[in-house]
Amino acid sequence: MLIELTDPHDSRIQAYRNLRLRDPRQGFIAEGSLVVKRLIASGLSIRSILLHKGQEPKYLDLLPDSVPVYVVDPALGENIAGYDFHRGVLAHGDCPPLRGCEQLRRSRPAVSLGLIGISDPENVGSLLRSAAAMGVEDVLIGPATINPYVRRVIRVSMASVFNHRFYQFDQPLEQIAGLQQNGIRFAATTLDPDAVNIEDLTRQVHGAPTVLLMGNEANGLDPAVQQACHVRTTLPMPDSTDSLNVSVAGAVFLYELTKHLR
Repeated sequence: MLIELTDPHDSRIQAYRNLRLRDPRQGFIAEGSLVVKRLIASGLSIRSILLHKGQEPKYLDLLPDSVPVYVVDPALGENIAGYDFHRGVLAHGDCPPLRGCEQLRRSRPAVSLGLIGISDPENVGSLLRSAAAMGVEDVLIGPATINPYVRRVIRVSMASVFNHRFYQFDQPLEQIAGLQQNGIRFAATTLDPDAVNIEDLTRQVHGAPTVLLMGNEANGLDPAVQQACHVRTTLPMPDSTDSLNVSVAGAVFLYELTKHLR
């Protein structure tokens, strides 16, 4: 359904206005050709597409006829969005609801990723992209973690967001205890030198389904959360380096936990 617009105040494109301030609970915005095409392929619900003139042939054959496709001049597009989306395409989609952790109990994936207090969209996007690269599809979203459907998270993740399964992890201590009673292990990452060396991590979890927990960029995981987990694990570093960026550390730990699965 192709619709050419000339009015930046047209009510049909309300979702695309002032995107830097947008709350993803109103529906997410995907940006760029690669990301939007992966969104279309994912099967998630798409409310509409906003295109620069001349971009139409790239997308019309990929979309159901029921999805409105709004076409604007680039200058008008910048006026609407609040910045120049120079790749010429935005999409407005519905955020799927977070799953309950009881579903994780039933599906028992070999490795999952848990995020608690990670507030930087770049870090969350990078962690999701690394998880996808390691074949990890299940991600627990804990307190104070940025919504995974924020525009910047989607872009940095290279659209892996659309293929992950997200779980509501709002009561970590209770949910860790309940899932561990059902044979799912939790591995808490920490800088503490007395924690288990990453090289011994797989032996500690004994091949059980495992959730790797990553914590806040500055403060890491709360000590109570660490103590609730089956194992605490660390990545030894020379004294000249005190820590790694959380997304880099997460990629290393995920590689260690998944290398025997490939």
